[in-house]
Amino acid sequence: MKREFILLFFTLQSFILSAQDSICINQAIQHTITSTYLNEERNYWIGLPLGYSDTNEYPVIYVFDAEWRFELIRNMAFDMGANQKIENSIIVGIPHIEWEYKRGQDLTFSQSRIEYDGEAVDSTWYNHTNSGSGMKFYQYLTQELIPDVNRHYATNGHETLIGHSYGGYFGGYILSLDHPFEVIHMYDPSIWYSNGEVIHRFNQKSYTKDTKIHITYQGEPAFHKNKIDAFISILKECEHITLSKQFYSNETHNSLFLDSFYKGILQTNMKPKVP
Repeated sequence: MKREFILLFFTLQSFILSAQDSICINQAIQHTITSTYLNEERNYWIGLPLGYSDTNEYPVIYVFDAEWRFELIRNMAFDMGANQKIENSIIVGIPHIEWEYKRGQDLTFSQSRIEYDGEAVDSTWYNHTNSGSGMKFYQYLTQELIPDVNRHYATNGHETLIGHSYGGYFGGYILSLDHPFEVIHMYDPSIWYSNGEVIHRFNQKSYTKDTKIHITYQGEPAFHKNKIDAFISILKECEHITLSKQFYSNETHNSLFLDSFYKGILQTNMKPKVP
């Protein structure tokens, strides 16, 4: 009995140490950038995959709304990578300081005169205090944040962007720019914003970058849903876009996020290499 107890003790100790190693690897790491484009300091958060090593190279998943979404995405991707459901990936969380104002400034490129239900609004709803600085944020993202991640970590150039609501609109808008992403996820995107300017801009561009796009959405309100349907229709016609989509009839604007990421990343992430 004593011998069996000692064996059990060392087995448990070995398991605990192993678990502790995994937890340490999965701790978040914070970096700070003094942004020329935003004229302020911004943080971003890093989650590394199981067994991360500088001798390997990893795809990177960039996540907007990190205040709410980073921990969820980081832990899901860590587990899915460890279990070879997706390729091990570096997760980058991008928070939006002063959420009530800066999030809207960061993620929108104009000042909408229409709401999500199609109702007309005036400048008291959307103005320079809460919207329309997306180009500055885009420059920060592409010229400062992504290069900083690449300097600090072993990346392979395969980049995924995860955006929900305004973040999904941002992902759609940058299709009209020379963006760096191989994969863009748009969860219930605000394509209604500025009466579908994302659609108009995409129609004016000859899109030639091979891109995987995953769109999910729900049906309320109808104006919002109809704009997403119209966007999906034009994306289907582009030969350089591989589109996956899912409509959630029993989910809300926020509740569809978790399933959207799980199913979307399985379809669009680089697959694990077979040993």
